[in-house]
Amino acid sequence: MGTFIGHAAPGFFFIVFALWWMIQYAYHQIALDNGRLQPRGRLLRVLHRLPLEGIVIVVFAISGWIGEMSYPAPKWTMFSSDGEFTHQVEWQHVTMYTYFGIYGATKLVGSTVLPDAKYYEKPMGALAYFIEGLLFFYHTHGREHLDILLHNFLVIAIWSCSFSAFMEFLIPKQRLFFHMRVLSTLWQGTWFWQVGFVLYLPPGGEEWDQDSMGNAMLTTASFTWHLLADMFVLLVVYASTSIVLKVTGKAAVKYSLMEGDEEEIEVKLLRNGSRNKQDDSEEEEERGS
Repeated sequence: MGTFIGHAAPGFFFIVFALWWMIQYAYHQIALDNGRLQPRGRLLRVLHRLPLEGIVIVVFAISGWIGEMSYPAPKWTMFSSDGEFTHQVEWQHVTMYTYFGIYGATKLVGSTVLPDAKYYEKPMGALAYFIEGLLFFYHTHGREHLDILLHNFLVIAIWSCSFSAFMEFLIPKQRLFFHMRVLSTLWQGTWFWQVGFVLYLPPGGEEWDQDSMGNAMLTTASFTWHLLADMFVLLVVYASTSIVLKVTGKAAVKYSLMEGDEEEIEVKLLRNGSRNKQDDSEEEEERGS
């Protein structure tokens, strides 16, 4: 990860997922009327059942593993010939990818072969964020002041993700923690890019003075500006998605009312569209028509 690409790649991953979660939220709120409706079209029903998010996370984790240990040269050995722990930074990074891979696998099996695993999705996500923050917290030993400051701010964003994900598990009906998780994830992603630019592709082509108080103060202010900009981006994404869904979504897609009280509806949603008798009867009606 000691390159610009090494910081941009995980940053891209977190940015994409934060935006995807906000689009999903808008879809759930507008098109599905906060979970009271469900799609009747066969294609959308298949897409609802497809564990796409878990698959993507696992693929990203495996790609990170391979890329970290293979580029620019193979680094698959853990100990040198004299018994010293070698490639320390790379093994820290693949540890991070491993925990996110486990999180993705939990989502994958929870949406397919082992529905009870869905209960552990949020705890595993919180754990993956926590481990990532822990690794980065001890990632800057012996580095220069500005480098340490940049990564310490990254740890703040990461542990904000962990806290909000865990609180979302404890209090699932409190939407505040969902929004905190999405915002913190985007904050982490955009700050990864900031770190990459400052350390490896500085604007203007000149390396930043690591001991400059002015650069440290600018970096601190920039961290807060990222938060403000990310809040605006999420607002725009939600508003844009809502407008598109209101204008075209409901006119193009048929939805049926989900029967039952609020708790029963949540159970249906947690099944991620798994088949039931109502689904089978509706498909028979569609074939009959």
